[in-house]
Amino acid sequence: MQLLERIYQQALPALEEKQVSAVRIGLGLLAVEVDDGALAVSYVLRDELPPGCALIPADTPLRGIAAREMAAWAFTGHNPLFTSLGVAVLNSVVDPAAIERRSRDELAELIHPDDQIGMVGYIEPMAQFLRSRTAKELIIFDRSREPFGEVYPESRQRELLPRCTILLITGTTTLNRSLDAILQQTNAREVILVGTSTPLYPEAFRDTKVTRLAGSLWRQEHRDAIFAAISEARGMRALSAYGTKVFLAVPKP
Repeated sequence: MQLLERIYQQALPALEEKQVSAVRIGLGLLAVEVDDGALAVSYVLRDELPPGCALIPADTPLRGIAAREMAAWAFTGHNPLFTSLGVAVLNSVVDPAAIERRSRDELAELIHPDDQIGMVGYIEPMAQFLRSRTAKELIIFDRSREPFGEVYPESRQRELLPRCTILLITGTTTLNRSLDAILQQTNAREVILVGTSTPLYPEAFRDTKVTRLAGSLWRQEHRDAIFAAISEARGMRALSAYGTKVFLAVPKP
């Protein structure tokens, strides 16, 4: 059973009898709200979407669809947009109080000055923080950017990832199905999945190399502001005031 299907199975009790009440899809982000007011945000990988103006067929409902049906798109979706919608629904039904109780901001404590840190997916604020924590070069890969400076082409991951003792991987790798291949190439001491597309289900990662989840919870009282920002094609910087960052340890056998 693949990772997102395993997460779906864990989420089923919370998905039951819920419906999707609203969806906003922007150029870089999307948000899904279920009928109890809970919501979550995920990325739109627009560079990886097929051409054309109708990415969701006209006969596929969004508003009013059963939450469990859209959540299943996380592993059955026809393209990364469907997968992103599914992941957003899965994150919308987590228990925020339980997540916040488990959250510990431990990233700074995990990194030693001599660690070789790698990032798969360029996140500028995180990159700035990591540069301040290591004496070595920060190794960054991002398939959506032309190689420049410390951003390396994806073709060099197999060569460079084994050098990293700390590895941060953007949660969007769950959307384009690239996470498994990346994990096969690393033996890092800490492997941290980061970003709002990170599924907040630590137990689902128990038997993987992922050791931490760094994602976001989105506050219902800011629903209108979140939807407005996404509709205007704004990014995470504009939404940062409306969410709560969480940092979760993955239980290991």
